[in-house]
Amino acid sequence: MTIRLSTLPGANPPVDIENLDALPAPAKELLDGRIYATVATLRKSGPPHVTVVWCDRDSDYVYINSSKGRIKDRNLRERPEITLHLLNPANSYHWLSIEGTVIKMTDEDDPVHAADVTKHIDDLGEFYVKKRPYPNRFPGEVRVKYKIQPTRIVSFGPLG
Repeated sequence: MTIRLSTLPGANPPVDIENLDALPAPAKELLDGRIYATVATLRKSGPPHVTVVWCDRDSDYVYINSSKGRIKDRNLRERPEITLHLLNPANSYHWLSIEGTVIKMTDEDDPVHAADVTKHIDDLGEFYVKKRPYPNRFPGEVRVKYKIQPTRIVSFGPLG
């Protein structure tokens, strides 16, 4: 897998990196930190749908979790392109934007992988709000874990 990485300002030309572990340290700090990601998906009618999510990663992929049937879920099932934007709350001139494609969706009602989806939302809840299990479940809710393959990343800052 190759990811195109651009850093701003444009003094450095874009480079290809092999995985997310190869990101510069300031970019990894955002991706690995307790930063809420703004996610954009595309509506059927054309305009973007923007929402806030929690995310995590391994060396190759970014993961988010949502409820089946929500707007972003419906959008991603029809158009798997996604952009995540992470903004440092302490310095708005330090941000990371990840463009990619959802390559796998795992529903919590999948009898083989349900436990992994539940564990994922519980892990995110523990990391972001220090609560386990995830505290905001609705009766009958089916969670979905999305596996995102990054294709392009733009990193900026931090500036002092």
